[in-house]
Amino acid sequence: MVVSGCSTKRIHLINAVEPKSPLTETEKAIIKAIGSEDLRPRWQHTFHIFNMMLRLLKKAPLVETEQPYRSADAVRYLRNELVHPKPGSVVTFSEGPDENLSDQQRIVRQLRQDLDLDRNATFPRDILNSKCADWAVRSCESFLREFVKQSGVSPGFVTENVF
Repeated sequence: MVVSGCSTKRIHLINAVEPKSPLTETEKAIIKAIGSEDLRPRWQHTFHIFNMMLRLLKKAPLVETEQPYRSADAVRYLRNELVHPKPGSVVTFSEGPDENLSDQQRIVRQLRQDLDLDRNATFPRDILNSKCADWAVRSCESFLREFVKQSGVSPGFVTENVF
């Protein structure tokens, strides 16, 4: 199981359930069950699965509208926009001085707060840069730290990326 869109750390299912894992046998059984293809509904994305794990461990799930979930989910959305692009256009000329070009693209609206985008920002011009890459890595790391904290599971099964 790998955190989609979050490439700085990986959760290795095999490490989580091996004999020397710090997890209890019950926690190992839960993670094995979640890791099976049949348990995951098709409409759920990676972060829904993390929350499902928390609920199965009888822990409070991460709130989708709050940090760090919100930013990590925005990284997931940005990743999907890059992998599955949809043709689109942005009107860049307007006689109205108050025209807000950023409102024309959902990805820009979603990332405005996190990337401190101005009202004329457009995708990909003002998003695909080093500032965005730094934010994406920090957001994923923050999400994973919060998940480990909420779950109460020792992060012994979290390993550094080998890239």
